[in-house]
Amino acid sequence: MIGTTVSGESTSPAVIFLHGGVINRHMWGPVIAHLNGEYRCIAVDIPGHGDCQKQDFKLESSVATILETMESLSVERAVLVGLSLGGYVAQAMAAKHPDQAEGLLLSGATVRYTGWDGLSTRLFGYVFPLFAKPAMKTFAAKMAEDLGQELADQILEGGLSARGGAQALRRLPGADYAAAIAGFQGPIVLANGERDSGNRDGEAYFLSQFPRAESIVIQDAGHACALQQPEAYAAVVRHILSEITLQV
Repeated sequence: MIGTTVSGESTSPAVIFLHGGVINRHMWGPVIAHLNGEYRCIAVDIPGHGDCQKQDFKLESSVATILETMESLSVERAVLVGLSLGGYVAQAMAAKHPDQAEGLLLSGATVRYTGWDGLSTRLFGYVFPLFAKPAMKTFAAKMAEDLGQELADQILEGGLSARGGAQALRRLPGADYAAAIAGFQGPIVLANGERDSGNRDGEAYFLSQFPRAESIVIQDAGHACALQQPEAYAAVVRHILSEITLQV
């Protein structure tokens, strides 16, 4: 299926990885490598990004992409792992299809894009294309610094999408994502980088809605914690899978 990378045995627990805005599914390569084939790892390009850049980003089409991927791979239930944009898409999937989301691992996805925060984010989405070219250069340089040039090049080959990122900034705001998954019964882990102050602050509201949710801080990392500390992040993936195993 276009925009999908799959590894691991079909009989292993399924984990669907959803990337951040602008970037693509290849950002999860280092994390998946640290999982050593323990799970069926499925990395998906969100519409508007990666191999799906020609599509428009919409939450509805993003959820549909996850469902189509699961159906094509005969996956009935999966843990959803999402960073930033991917974290909000994961929550939208869990809200609409809770029976197919076995657990949620969310990073950089606890800011509430309502009120002024939502309006300012939406406005930024309209001006973002004006800064896209220098922003892409800065992003690429930061990845090379964090991951090394070889790994950064593998991700960059998957493409960066200023258009998809701008659409996400305009279309994400306005919803209360935590409230939308009020009925979700699976385990929830919030894994934010210690320097991601906005999302760490946002955890308070999220945890008020889900007291059973767990917060884990990824040390020496910022918003892109899965990119900056892939081994530590892989350990959190193992952790939520172990929580699900204990519940069975």
